Amino acid sequence: MHKTIESIRRIDLRLFLALLLTGLLPTIYTTVRIFFLGNLPNDWGINIASQLMWVNLLYEILQESLILPLYFILGKAISNTEEFTNRLKGSMVIVFSIYLTLSALISIFAEPMVVAMAQNSALVDATVSYIRLETIAYIFLTMWKFLMLILLLIGRDKLIYIMLTVQMILTVLLDTLFISEFSFSLQLGVNGIAITNIIVNIVLLAVFFILLKKEKNINIFQRKKLNFAWVKQWTTIAGYSGLETLVRNLAFMYMVVRMVNIINEPGTFWVTNSFIWGWLLLPVLQLSELIKSDCSKDEENIKLNFRGYVGVTTIIIAIWLVTIPLWEPFIKNVLNMSNYEVISHLVMISLPFYILFAYNNIIDSIFYGIGKTEYMLFQSVFVNVTFYGTLFILFQKGIYVPTLELITLMFAAGIAVDSLLTFVMYWYLSKKGKIVHKYELTVPLVTD
Repeated sequence: MHKTIESIRRIDLRLFLALLLTGLLPTIYTTVRIFFLGNLPNDWGINIASQLMWVNLLYEILQESLILPLYFILGKAISNTEEFTNRLKGSMVIVFSIYLTLSALISIFAEPMVVAMAQNSALVDATVSYIRLETIAYIFLTMWKFLMLILLLIGRDKLIYIMLTVQMILTVLLDTLFISEFSFSLQLGVNGIAITNIIVNIVLLAVFFILLKKEKNINIFQRKKLNFAWVKQWTTIAGYSGLETLVRNLAFMYMVVRMVNIINEPGTFWVTNSFIWGWLLLPVLQLSELIKSDCSKDEENIKLNFRGYVGVTTIIIAIWLVTIPLWEPFIKNVLNMSNYEVISHLVMISLPFYILFAYNNIIDSIFYGIGKTEYMLFQSVFVNVTFYGTLFILFQKGIYVPTLELITLMFAAGIAVDSLLTFVMYWYLSKKGKIVHKYELTVPLVTD
């Protein structure tokens, strides 16, 4: 126990708190939006907004392909301001160009894609309009996520708090103006969400550029010839990462998103996922960002902080268990869901699988931080081909008949299988010295 406590103390808990609050804001305003949409006279708002799940997956594929490997690429140049600025500007140009292209393609092909995902035919036109607006917002949202990575690497929690404050104030004000039921609201419905996202993310980018110039003397717009020699290494790491997330998310799109549309339950599944990934997993995912940053800057942090990462994760899970009695009232009264009992049931049957995921998250983050994305590709291909492939065959033969409960269990079980494979792989690679060659790694227990 003493070693675990000492390891926790080595973690930058101040920065973790800043990350936690930064992640909390999107969760809060997603919750507010669910409440507003739940107050609309029918469930169309939630069903339309829920279709963004598959759009999110397309952008997630690019994010995990391009942005997450940058922890390693930029982390290695953090001590050299000139090279760090060069890589920052070069990667920003590449990322922006690729996301702009993806957004244009989604806008052009939005209608056939919505139809292919089995959306209610009466909602197709409204869904297409909403998605096209969101693709504009995503361009700027992605750049904001990219720049948050920079704030994390340079360890400036003060700047994170400034950005957080700006984001919170703007989002609440604009959501109230565009989608609330107040008399002064424009009541734009789900399209108001997209417009809010566009405005907020543009303002955040402008504020960030000003702060970066003031605090770090890094001028993004300074004209200077860029050196792209580092791109080859980025391409290799991004290639493995991209293939991994492509396989995983294509399986999710077809086996989960499409099936909840087929059984006409996209809204319920979306709210369930919003609660799990937005509230329960929030500290787990923010810890992941810190782990990636730590490991990208110094691989010795794996050895020094591993017990601490496990300890913090265990504390998070303990908080989950203690707060279980509050979940159903929260879903009923805060999320404003009339079918709160169904959603609560889906959350509870998923919980054991997400406990495994929380620990798996530590190892996945280490792999990203040290640029070992090929390991993640292997496990993703294995799990999605064997697990989801088997279920797809059973579905085609009529043996597997999807229900909301079975789809939820299928998704959660897939995460658990992936987690177990990750644990075995990490243990084996650590034993063989193939994760960090300089250090003899062990997988410590929480207690000593």
